Amino acid sequence: MVTVAYLALGPDLPVPVGGTDAEHAYWAPVEDLDRDGTRLAFDHSEILAEALEEVCRKLEYTPVATAFCAPEFTLSELRTVYEVVWGQSMDPSSFRRKVLKTSGFVEPTGEQRMPATGRPAALYRRGNAWVLSPPLLRTGGQPA
Repeated sequence: MVTVAYLALGPDLPVPVGGTDAEHAYWAPVEDLDRDGTRLAFDHSEILAEALEEVCRKLEYTPVATAFCAPEFTLSELRTVYEVVWGQSMDPSSFRRKVLKTSGFVEPTGEQRMPATGRPAALYRRGNAWVLSPPLLRTGGQPA
């Protein structure tokens, strides 16, 4: 048995359509893949784990997380992308400091979004960097 795996990152992916050997193709949350009889066959759990680790690394060294935000976003919204993918909470002030210190990661729009409560949040857009230097490293090095 040969398994070929492809990894693609993108927001708002289309609904998958089943084919000859995958009649019931669907998206599933990663945390649900080993529950309720939805176990992966053969070594596919290991392949998935490697793919997830690659996604975590991409977030450390590239600005790809900004693709999962609106064209203009708050740093809180960007932090949420990291927290969801990495499965860990991040200190808001530390995250803000690291993001703003990383050249070309984000650019301020000069505008603010007024939340329902609290003070206005500055809006940013993706910067021109292709690689983050310094990288935005996870604590613990491994996803949760």
